[in-house]
Amino acid sequence: MLKSKQNQRNLFTFVKLILFVGVLGIIYWQIDHFDAGAWDAFHLVRPLSLILALLLVVLNIWLAYLKWKISLQIVAPGTATKTAVHSFFAGLVTGMLTPNMIGNFIGRFYYFERKKRSSIILFTLLCNYTQFLASLTFGWVAILFVGDLVLIPMNKSLLIWLGVGLIFAYLLFFFIDNFLHRIRPKTYLAKFRLLLRSNRSYRSKILGLALLRFLVFTTQFSLVLHAFGESISWLSVMAIWQVYLLTMLVPSLVLGKVGVKESIALFVLGGIGMNEFGVLFSSLIIWSVNSLSPALLGLLICKRRVHVIA
Repeated sequence: MLKSKQNQRNLFTFVKLILFVGVLGIIYWQIDHFDAGAWDAFHLVRPLSLILALLLVVLNIWLAYLKWKISLQIVAPGTATKTAVHSFFAGLVTGMLTPNMIGNFIGRFYYFERKKRSSIILFTLLCNYTQFLASLTFGWVAILFVGDLVLIPMNKSLLIWLGVGLIFAYLLFFFIDNFLHRIRPKTYLAKFRLLLRSNRSYRSKILGLALLRFLVFTTQFSLVLHAFGESISWLSVMAIWQVYLLTMLVPSLVLGKVGVKESIALFVLGGIGMNEFGVLFSSLIIWSVNSLSPALLGLLICKRRVHVIA
């Protein structure tokens, strides 16, 4: 049994390594095919835009924290602010190691009693799902606005299926308690369903915050590109939305999809005429300030809390 689990872990690690190497290979191929004058044309043109983009990380993290705080008011009312903040940053640490921050519940639940951990996991996953909905929603709007995926023609039937998928995703979100009622009852699912039904406005609140966060992401990306000399238009904004949509849909198992987003951004934004080096560095800057920096701060906070967790 132990040997089987070890083999599974080794296989999982191997798959992660293969995917990561594959992504790096794609990026290397893209860089190798950059326009010869791209590096010479790449330079910081508007420092103020870069500064504004960096400052927006505070708003981004604050909106994410508000989602967590609203969830705690339901799952663990009366939680001390210090515990809420520390568990939030611990979640950023574990979340950064998984695609789309889906593993952030791992860092969070250790700050709470065992009887509350199942609810914390489920509510955290529901919060994560709202960011999936935001990417899907704005990506769908971008496809309708442009008429196609940038550089990838789409037929009407595929657009319709995407629309149906979006509607189903929203129905699942707002009526998940009804779906759970039809599944074989489990204690933790029954409690989750009861808490959702007792707090009807909860889902609308966290979805609203998720949509606002997505707009912050968009603004940050646009500002960094603007800092490196790109002009911002509705087409570029729609292209950025499609980058986030495709990044969400493409599978990855490493570091919050670092490398995957860069590869997609190069394909989409480079394809509409943006400087490839500007796109690559902009994407890496956004990842660094929105994911890496908060996670490093979380590591410092978690160190101070080790004795409490134990």
